[in-house]
Amino acid sequence: MPTSTPAPSSERRRSERHAFPGFTLLELAVVLAILGIAVAFLAPRLRDPEDVALAASAERLATTARYLYDEAAYRRLPMRLNLDLDQQAYFVTVLGGEPDAPEFVPLDSPLARPVSLPANVAFRDVVLPAVGLVTEGVVFAQFSPEGWADPLVVHLHGRSGGDATMAIEPLTGRTRVADRYVVLESDRDPDDRRGAGERGRRGMRASRSGDDALR
Repeated sequence: MPTSTPAPSSERRRSERHAFPGFTLLELAVVLAILGIAVAFLAPRLRDPEDVALAASAERLATTARYLYDEAAYRRLPMRLNLDLDQQAYFVTVLGGEPDAPEFVPLDSPLARPVSLPANVAFRDVVLPAVGLVTEGVVFAQFSPEGWADPLVVHLHGRSGGDATMAIEPLTGRTRVADRYVVLESDRDPDDRRGAGERGRRGMRASRSGDDALR
């Protein structure tokens, strides 16, 4: 004998909805917060390896400069940070040699070993007030026992296009680093910029206030 099944009552529909509840706004907010925290921890690890190498190279160069500023005062001897733009390396020397023929010699210290830039990082150019902008050869910044240093701006370049800047303040020895090409106000001399071409002009436009771009 055929029978008919009655349609669910309104009470049954309500009970079914309560049996399989969806996410509340509070639960969704908690989930989104957890995802945000996870992304914050993972994002630095997902950076471009070249950007990481570029930033690390600038920071290591700045650390070496700070070390030389303090070491020159401690040893009471002039010291130099030498940059070999052709070999993509830098090394440290100190005034030594024979008393009647002093010369700058390599510093015998584990913290002053020659350093080669990573394969994906290179010197783009170096700015020294005495010589202007340099793109090849060997240049140096000297650190005096009296507490001053040659002003120096080093621009590093990633093989695929990134830039970083390291600058030394002459009176305090303070070093500053930026994750882009920065041209300081004191370096904006047209005569010193001959040969920099469009690259230097792009750097000027990218940093309207070079001092603010460095940290």
